[in-house]
Amino acid sequence: MKRYIIFILITLFLVTVSWLNTFADDLDNKEKALTALKTKNYSKAIDICLQQLRENPQEYDFNLILSKAYAFSRQWEKSLIILNRMLKLYPDNTEVLLAQARIYVWKKNYEQAGSKYTQVLALEPQNIEALKGAAEVAFWKKDFSRAIVLYQQILQSNSNHPDVYYRLGLIWESRGDYLQARKYFKKAAHLDPENKIYEHALKRTNLVRKETIALWYQYRLESFSDHRDNYLNHRFTLRFKAPSNLATIFLSYDKTKRFNKWDTQYEIELYPRLWRKAYAFLNFSYSHNAIYYPQTSYLGEVYQSLLSVAEISAGYRRMNFKSKSVSIYLGSLGYYFGKYYSYLRLYYVPEEKGKSLSWLANLRRYFSDGSYFFIGYGQGSKPFEIITLEDALITQSRVFLTGFDYYFLRKIKLQFYFSHRRENNGLKRNVFFAIVGYRW
Repeated sequence: MKRYIIFILITLFLVTVSWLNTFADDLDNKEKALTALKTKNYSKAIDICLQQLRENPQEYDFNLILSKAYAFSRQWEKSLIILNRMLKLYPDNTEVLLAQARIYVWKKNYEQAGSKYTQVLALEPQNIEALKGAAEVAFWKKDFSRAIVLYQQILQSNSNHPDVYYRLGLIWESRGDYLQARKYFKKAAHLDPENKIYEHALKRTNLVRKETIALWYQYRLESFSDHRDNYLNHRFTLRFKAPSNLATIFLSYDKTKRFNKWDTQYEIELYPRLWRKAYAFLNFSYSHNAIYYPQTSYLGEVYQSLLSVAEISAGYRRMNFKSKSVSIYLGSLGYYFGKYYSYLRLYYVPEEKGKSLSWLANLRRYFSDGSYFFIGYGQGSKPFEIITLEDALITQSRVFLTGFDYYFLRKIKLQFYFSHRRENNGLKRNVFFAIVGYRW
């Protein structure tokens, strides 16, 4: 009996020693394979892994290293074959799913990459790599609204991500909001001051930010179905920034000719910053003769950004014509999705009983640096901005509008606008205006 026990103990000892030697060899080979991977010696990493997998084809670590070596050497299909085989053994393994997603990104198959990142987030909603990957896929697909939401989700759990701030800056830069873009670039450069890309982005938006002065001329022509003489408008606008960038200010001079009479108006608009993600729109105008324009007019509206993808506003306008005064309550709801911005504008005129509400829906397709194409439709009491007393007297109408705003060489502004309006009395009017301008 004693001999049997000694025999069993010796056998266990030899098996343990053999297993330890094998384990040590595996560790040594893994280190060699990982070192080859880090030094970009992918062929060596592949040879080591293939040799080890001959003995144990399902060994997890060597399969994963082999898939990475194939992927880094651009042998993507071989890598995907290995990863698909691993998923059959480990169907909910997020490490494997993330590896697949990265390969699809490199192949520019963003649909498949997004699907893999979505699978990971379903298993681990706060997985940072998956959130970053899904946001980058949305960014490359120009779905900026989804990218913003995902990047903000990352920052809510950990704000120490300079690359996330940089990506958010790129999104706002592409929309032409350089002040917002600079804020994110500045944060990225603060967290990683050695990064030259962040530094360059910050300098780039700083240059744009200095473009604080602009001068525009607008020509407006209005024609009618009753064959009256066309209305003519000239408008000159000077835009500049207040000290310390507290507000953007517009000074305008308007002159209109209607029924062989001229009228003039002086106007000031301000866009002061308020609290976080909020600004105001203030407008004051004065006309000395006030033949068509109101003698005085003022407007105040507050805009609030929501989750960086939506915007709401509420405001009030008062227009004091010689013969009557008009009150208008304003509101809007806007939403960004990818390259597009849609908004609904509401107008309420309490003086008009039963016909007091009107609306205007507008869709913009942005390109870059504030350049966009737009189309819109509205109906109701006054689905448009009231300019003269004649506009204020209209009780029902429908309006269709379209146009574009484009910057050449980032300096020269060119805008065209066309609208067709049908009023309740059957009168049709077409409005065309063009704007040319330059900014410094």
